[in-house]
Amino acid sequence: EIMGVNNRWCVEFGAWDGKHLSNTWNLIANGKWSAVLMEGNAKRFEQLLANHADHDVNAFNEYVTISGDSRLDLILRRTKAPSDFDVLSIDIDGNDWHVWRSLEGYRPRIVCIEFNPTISNDVYFVQDPDPAINQGCSLLALIELGKSKGYELVATTSWDAIFVPAEFFESFNISDNSIDAMYSPHTRETRLFQGYDGTFFAAGNLTV
Repeated sequence: EIMGVNNRWCVEFGAWDGKHLSNTWNLIANGKWSAVLMEGNAKRFEQLLANHADHDVNAFNEYVTISGDSRLDLILRRTKAPSDFDVLSIDIDGNDWHVWRSLEGYRPRIVCIEFNPTISNDVYFVQDPDPAINQGCSLLALIELGKSKGYELVATTSWDAIFVPAEFFESFNISDNSIDAMYSPHTRETRLFQGYDGTFFAAGNLTV
């Protein structure tokens, strides 16, 4: 509504069945957008194909990597997705930061990317670039990465950060998009403190 629609293309990976918890389903099914969807799990991918049988979807049964033939850039080159496609959704519970960092040939107009909401706003954390690890990254790390790529934070959900290219930022009339102004982690963050005897205690979100 603020930026306008440019080309009606969206990209999502970790797409599950293309519908469950999807950030792009409504755009594709109801908005008639074109899409590139990637899902590595074979059974979920079959469901994705069925759910999008009548839609303009380029579907790939692949896990997106940060190097090699399954890099996001190389997968997108197999499609007709424009370099400035409208929406990119990244939700893979781990290497999200690394995948966005590795994207070079495309500049999506909106990036929706998952962060670990248990990490405090003042902590810069990025997991090792290992697909077998599911630790994620902090919102602070995403904000700094976004700025380095020419993006500004315009919104957050409980665990997603939404970025737009810096040239669109003024259109959102956000007076302060600092991390504390944009996100309050206090219901989800985990705090660790130490007793005088050296015992460590955890408080806050203790769920696994």
